Amino acid sequence: MRRRKFITLLGGAAAWPLVARAQQAKSPIRIGMLPFGSPSNPYDQSLVEAFRSGLRQAGLVEGRDMVLDIVWTSGSDADTDKAVAELIRRGAELLVPTGSTASVASKRHTSTIPIVFISVGNPVAMGLVENLAHPGGNATGFSDIFSDLSAKLVELGSALNKQDTIDYLWHTAWPDGKNRFQATEQAAQSARVKLRARGIAESAEIDQAITAMKLDGATMIIVQPSPFTYRQRLVS
Repeated sequence: MRRRKFITLLGGAAAWPLVARAQQAKSPIRIGMLPFGSPSNPYDQSLVEAFRSGLRQAGLVEGRDMVLDIVWTSGSDADTDKAVAELIRRGAELLVPTGSTASVASKRHTSTIPIVFISVGNPVAMGLVENLAHPGGNATGFSDIFSDLSAKLVELGSALNKQDTIDYLWHTAWPDGKNRFQATEQAAQSARVKLRARGIAESAEIDQAITAMKLDGATMIIVQPSPFTYRQRLVS
């Protein structure tokens, strides 16, 4: 519920600079949105509807002031690249990517179309903005708190596991994966526990990785929050 409310507010914030333009424009402004997930998933779809609600609250009427052009992404690089290219081909005047993969792909495809990204762990480290106070360029947006939560995940893992070793599974092929892994590693050092990490690049490696972790004596595994693990939540 909190995340939907946040996305609603975000929709309104993203619309602020477009309201005056929409009132003067002869044709609706085209907003290209790249939500992560599936339109058949009620929760994923509810986040898109929350964004729509935010646009309405900001005074934009869909079809009159703006067109919300949506292309869903699975989180894979190739899929996301095609989605961004398609939205630009259709004439998007603003891109709203969800997550690090879509945001980096959007930045790679254009340096002129405004980008308002959603849920990026470290936009500075990923080259999306120059710094948080003054983003510069054509991108700005909202970062998530998952990197900041790394310490809490380590603390919780330590409390539940009651051992001096924490096992950690992370996605090496994800642009923000290394940043979040390093944040978790630093948190483990501060907590004086050993982080026994195993990185995987694709879903075919999941079973083998978990089996290996069990053989190493793992009794609990912290799984890195990422689009990859979100996509695999109902598969593995």
